[in-house]
Amino acid sequence: MSSKWPSSVEFKTQVLQVEERICRICGNPLHQYKDRIHCIYSFEGPLQLVCKLSRCSNKECSESRTLINPKSEISLTMPRWRIGWDLFLWMGFRRFKRHWSVPQIHRELSDSYGILLSKDIVVEYLKKYQVMVAARHQDLSLWKEIYSDCSDLILSIDGLQPEKGHETIYVVRELRKRRVWFAEPLISSSAAEIRKLLSHAKELAEELGKPVKAWVSDKQDAFVTSIAAEFPGVPHRYCMNHFMRDLAKPMLEEDSHVKVQMRHKVRGLRKIEKEILSELDKEGASTHPLTQEQTHYAANIVLDYCSAVRGILNDNHGGPLQPPGLRMAEALEEVFQSIERNLKLGETPISSKLKTLNRCIKRGLSLYDKERKKIVRVVKIIQRVMETLNPETGTSQERLAQFRKIQYQLEILGKKEPSKTHMFLVMQSFQPGLFVESEVLEIPEDNLDLEGWFKTPKGHERNIHGRQHAGIRIVNEGPTLLLALDAHLSQENPFSSSDLLPYIDAEIPKSQRESIVRNRVMKNASSKKKDLVSWER
Repeated sequence: MSSKWPSSVEFKTQVLQVEERICRICGNPLHQYKDRIHCIYSFEGPLQLVCKLSRCSNKECSESRTLINPKSEISLTMPRWRIGWDLFLWMGFRRFKRHWSVPQIHRELSDSYGILLSKDIVVEYLKKYQVMVAARHQDLSLWKEIYSDCSDLILSIDGLQPEKGHETIYVVRELRKRRVWFAEPLISSSAAEIRKLLSHAKELAEELGKPVKAWVSDKQDAFVTSIAAEFPGVPHRYCMNHFMRDLAKPMLEEDSHVKVQMRHKVRGLRKIEKEILSELDKEGASTHPLTQEQTHYAANIVLDYCSAVRGILNDNHGGPLQPPGLRMAEALEEVFQSIERNLKLGETPISSKLKTLNRCIKRGLSLYDKERKKIVRVVKIIQRVMETLNPETGTSQERLAQFRKIQYQLEILGKKEPSKTHMFLVMQSFQPGLFVESEVLEIPEDNLDLEGWFKTPKGHERNIHGRQHAGIRIVNEGPTLLLALDAHLSQENPFSSSDLLPYIDAEIPKSQRESIVRNRVMKNASSKKKDLVSWER
């Protein structure tokens, strides 16, 4: 990271002496041999550290040719660094806690502190900081202190694939302390690859000396078989959220299809708005004895109704218990009824526009009404299933009996309606992982804790790159990036130099290096200027 310093920089000199006075081998006095100059940036200004190097005065001593450095240098900076610890920790904290981009950090250093570092140097120090913090986050000696008050462990696993067709980053997280243990990018999501991750998690649990009481994940086949193989007899809780989504999948697909058609039928909003705006521009053209203020008020009523309908049509929120199409139909019906009540008050200058708007809404509602009863029936069944998963509605045995009763009813109905057969099969598949004595073991009902944690790296990527899409960097640098981000969630102040100094020699994990290389090859292969020589063998 060394480079030439600008000639205009004025340094403040600081002399550093060797703390020892005698040789640790022979006991003879040390004498000063030469000076080593180390220039750094710090918040105190540019510093020129004059390190007084010493060595043993006894020429026959084995340490006579060994130069001794002042230990005080390490409290200020590291050898060959261009910045001090204070600046290094400041940059890392703003990057991983406040999610600043490299240009933001670069401008702040230049504008507020007069520190002239290139963006490339900033990136290099941030990478070093990321690796050091990740190494600290995985230090087993610290883990033993953190988990000293825990009698057992609950682990969860899930994958994140920011871009389809690329690798997936798998994260293992402990739920008692809400701590990410490790992350690995995988090309294949086969059971053999997943089992390697679970084997590593098993080794870490054994190192801690804590038993794994339960696992939580979605019902991915590789998770089910690998956890059963590596952790025999350990309860495996399937994520209730994934269960509800799989259970309602056919209904939500049908609801979405009808919703799209309903939106296409509700047309004419822009035409009504244009007519209203053109009439407002024609002063005195109205045949009704209204003042200009009253005319504007009446026109705004129509514009507000149009805005409300447009907002409803753009709403994509919902879920198994509130399908988006059903939400849209109910909201449009409320607007329709509101307009009808206004029309019953008597003829007004805007009555024709309101009638036109209501005809638009009615066209869409008539299309959805054909499927509404069917969708509502499925929603009620899903609601009954949801109640059996609520611990407040009874014991595990009581809820399981009710769950099986609904399952039997769906098996009978499935002979006439294929969609019910799908629900029966999903319930049958998920049943072993939904009722696992959660009251006794206090197992979370779903894996939303880990899925919600994924918002941290996604938000970090969006903040530093300014894109809505998170990007593949989460996967390529995941083994250190995700751990560094997780470490800063509970870190209110920057780390100290003593926190990170033991991990100064930490290296990038092998899986991360290999993932970065694979991504580089993919980019070369897809670029217009293909550098085939770089990846051909």
